[in-house]
Amino acid sequence: MPLTPRTLTAALIITLVALPLAHTANAQDAPRLILADYMMWYQPDVFDGAKTFDVPAAGAYNSDDMATIQHHLQLARRACLDGFTAHWFGAKEPRTTDNFNKLLAASEGSSFRHAVVLLENSLRRTKEQDLSDSVRFVLDHWANHPNYLKIDGRPVIFFEGMTRPWGSVGAAKAGWARIRQATDPQRRAIWFAEGLTAAFNPLFDGLYVYRIDHKNGPRSWLKQPVFAARLREAERQSGIKLYFADTVAPGFDDTRSVKVRATDVRVPAPAFARDRRNGAYYRETFSVTPQTGGDLLLVKSFNEWIEGTAIEPGSRYGELYLDLTCELGTAYRNGDPALARAAEETKGQQP
Repeated sequence: MPLTPRTLTAALIITLVALPLAHTANAQDAPRLILADYMMWYQPDVFDGAKTFDVPAAGAYNSDDMATIQHHLQLARRACLDGFTAHWFGAKEPRTTDNFNKLLAASEGSSFRHAVVLLENSLRRTKEQDLSDSVRFVLDHWANHPNYLKIDGRPVIFFEGMTRPWGSVGAAKAGWARIRQATDPQRRAIWFAEGLTAAFNPLFDGLYVYRIDHKNGPRSWLKQPVFAARLREAERQSGIKLYFADTVAPGFDDTRSVKVRATDVRVPAPAFARDRRNGAYYRETFSVTPQTGGDLLLVKSFNEWIEGTAIEPGSRYGELYLDLTCELGTAYRNGDPALARAAEETKGQQP
């Protein structure tokens, strides 16, 4: 029988049914992980004071510099992070590939565990085969590294822009089914889809939301329990263990992103800013997490200076957000009742 989108999807469903429900990442014997987005492409001229909401307290840096990567890992330890979700432009893009290799090398002998977020479909002219090649590259070159992130013994890959390059949900589901069948038919890895619905689950093993605030949709983090519920319904219907990642952010300010328009690969969206309010905004985004039953936590971000979500020490805030990340992340990891009480206060609020 020829392999068509329908037969590929059916084959994957058969494989899915064969996989039992696994214990969750936040089971008693496995504390919930806390990871932060990590950007690996900066040149010093990005930090000229005109392109970003703030500048690093330690000064401008080049992401290729090993000493910078090592310094970032020291800061990550101060923030009580388990690792980075490193934004990667795929196997054909040498700079972020080399820098992820450096990140793994710098982490050897430590407890840090890192995963990639595949952004290749944000680039023009990316084809389905490119995405397939990049997934295979992760599984062949990084997945077995002791400092590559694994949950329940399976390496983790994050994806974004789920409908690109296909253009529609239906075509994208068929395309991702072909990629999964070609690269990971036995589902040895955990694939996280990005989005507001469980449309790609259980083809993908997990779900997360990248942006939790918008100019025309403020306080969108309050919707995360709804997204988690949709995932759990997909889990219930499929009988397959699925994973939800909570997302938090200390603020947002991409009002200067017009200065990097030539290299900005993001989907166009109205620029806006949210006042950090000396950490109050960050605490609010954490407050909804007890309502989701999430398996791990994604901090947006360690060093996304263009979007203004960095917890990396800056000239305006110093180390405040490293310390807050450790405080709030530890409460999340331990199921602190204080977070649950804050969650009760958010129930019934409209985003």
